[in-house]
Amino acid sequence: MFIRAVLACTSLALAVPASAQSLIAARSPNTVNGQGGTDLIVIDPATGAWDFYLRVPHNTSDSRQLHYLTSLPGCRLAASLYRDNGTASNTAQYMTINPGTGAATLFSFGAPLATSYIEGIEYSPRHGNLLVSFGALGNFGTNRLAVVNAADGSVISSTGAISGITDMDYIVSTATEDVFIDFNATTAAGRVKRLTNPLPATAFTTFASPPLLTNYWDSARHPTTNEIIFSDTNGTRLVRLVGNAYVNGATLANGAQIRGLAWASLPPCTVMPDHAGVCPGGTATITAKAVGTGPFTYKWRKNGIDVDSIANPSALTAVLSLSNADASAVANYDCVIQNDCGTHITDLVPFILCTSDFNCDGAVDDLDFQDFAFQYNILDCADPSMPAGCPSDLNLDGVVDDLDFQAFVPAYDRLLCGE
Repeated sequence: MFIRAVLACTSLALAVPASAQSLIAARSPNTVNGQGGTDLIVIDPATGAWDFYLRVPHNTSDSRQLHYLTSLPGCRLAASLYRDNGTASNTAQYMTINPGTGAATLFSFGAPLATSYIEGIEYSPRHGNLLVSFGALGNFGTNRLAVVNAADGSVISSTGAISGITDMDYIVSTATEDVFIDFNATTAAGRVKRLTNPLPATAFTTFASPPLLTNYWDSARHPTTNEIIFSDTNGTRLVRLVGNAYVNGATLANGAQIRGLAWASLPPCTVMPDHAGVCPGGTATITAKAVGTGPFTYKWRKNGIDVDSIANPSALTAVLSLSNADASAVANYDCVIQNDCGTHITDLVPFILCTSDFNCDGAVDDLDFQDFAFQYNILDCADPSMPAGCPSDLNLDGVVDDLDFQAFVPAYDRLLCGE
């Protein structure tokens, strides 16, 4: 059986809240192959394994980078566009992202954030809007807070410079409290602070004093355990904050580096084969690898018509099985996948009958040509020495002749079944 995988993501969003969440991150670098934008990946925090999820296009020509992520209601995301330079005419921006459609909408922050240095961004259930950390442009320190309307970037309330805070890069939030991590504090005491009165008269208390880490990036707070997780070692490792101590987590697979980090409810995307095939009489499987927030439901279709799940129960699973394949199995297959965030229809997967895999060993090579040539020379299908079914009669016309050879050679040369 032969497959090649590709990924696609377009979902029809539902208004149903997701029951679980996934750890999603913005991968660094923010430009790939010279194209402006950022890849979002979904991470298994226990192992560091990850899958590509979505590419978000944005302008990187003015040093803007998607560093900080947060989830929004309705299975959406928001991200601040970090920049390490700029002028008053080059306004600070953020974007909202609809993972189901891939659409990203860019907003400019209102005053006074428009001409400020922006880092942390978090949707705060406590405020029902975005909580953003910012500072004076060029100072590389965020010691001010603002509540921002996620719908248009307008600033609802903001503070001046807050005494006792050096750099509140990480903001995490629940319905009852907001927390930030001041990793640039000069002493260990007070690096993690609880905002007791965010705005307008900001007040905070210290509740943890972990050791200083270097080359850290964004953080996220688990939606049910409230455990804080963030990236360290220049974004290549996950670290958990447990009480007043750090606990090293998994190193990201394949040398990945990340910037923005968030727990989010995500509609499904899929990694799909671009085609599948098996020899006549063999069993083929087509797998829809869903990336997003489970659980998922699956429904396979053949040329747009639901596969009979009574005759083939695998039609309601992630892996469609096609046994005893013959010409009737040749079709385009896709899968309708649903979760609490929406419905995703995968790309079509063409299934081909691999007649060129003559010996049915899963590879197209010289052995297939030799076996075919041997049986082709036994021109009489009625010969008792012929295998049952006369396999060299590829066009199934009851005789072995030049037409069968003409059918075999293009299939062999094409090598689709061997890719």
